[in-house]
Amino acid sequence: MSVMRVMVVLVCGATFVQAQEAKDETRLGWTNETELSLVLTGGNSTARTFGFGNTLRHVWDAARLQVRLNGIRTETSGDRFLRTNPGIKFPVGGFPEAANTTLVRPNPEPDVENYLVSGRYDRDISKRLFWNAGGGWDRNSDAGLLNRYVVFGGLGNIWRDSETVHFSTTYAVSYTDREEATRNPEKADRFGGARLGWDYVNRFGGGTVYENDFTTNINMKKASDYSLNMVNALGVSMSDHLSLRISMQLLFENEPALEDIDIIARAELVDPDGMLGSGDEFFETVTSGGSRSIIGRGRIHKDRLDSIFRTALVISF
Repeated sequence: MSVMRVMVVLVCGATFVQAQEAKDETRLGWTNETELSLVLTGGNSTARTFGFGNTLRHVWDAARLQVRLNGIRTETSGDRFLRTNPGIKFPVGGFPEAANTTLVRPNPEPDVENYLVSGRYDRDISKRLFWNAGGGWDRNSDAGLLNRYVVFGGLGNIWRDSETVHFSTTYAVSYTDREEATRNPEKADRFGGARLGWDYVNRFGGGTVYENDFTTNINMKKASDYSLNMVNALGVSMSDHLSLRISMQLLFENEPALEDIDIIARAELVDPDGMLGSGDEFFETVTSGGSRSIIGRGRIHKDRLDSIFRTALVISF
């Protein structure tokens, strides 16, 4: 899958954070963090990768609001090729001269699109119990998911909330409306579901933060139709205003979308008596070599698991 190309990329990140310190998680008011990445290649290969992330938070005495935006878009050009110039004449059964060609460099086209927009509001009922409501939209073109809208509401528990460790769990009912590139009649486009998740933050010393965010959404009418989203992130402070953050996101669909693909055959001509035209010739398929032909279209399932690795240089103010 193209999004899984090994990208060990130094991301030029711009993160604007309002006076971040270890105790900022409980500070009242607004905070905002923005991350931007850009990778460009040229010459023999042309590719552009754009990454964007933004987390906006507001904390009240007994409530919290969080809005997140994340996106990855990769544009890749196809292989270069030589195109025969127009107006050249050649005989039937022949070919135009190879010299009468022009080199074509295809323009980059979208190859990977992965977007997520989500929001959640939490309101405390007691010190350890809260209710929440929210919604989101996401797209993962490589996984065959064009649009998925989810709204939810439920309860949550705060199991620990100290200066170094925060851990909470949530349980909600949800409603999902999704659109896949190839419709699967065995899957519902709209369904009510159960949504479970947790948020875990652990601060080590004064400059290292580990975060784990997990969410699952389950179709209540068909339990095998569920999705998982987990983000593991580690941030290391290099100075008062500079830190490095790496993360790994795992996206799992237990019933992935369908994909229509070409059925390709490679075959070699076999002539038992060694005399072409005698009528006993036949083609036999082989794993490599021979002639390549597209003989039809087939339908398969996408891979269940996608993984996205990010690295970012974070500047804080």
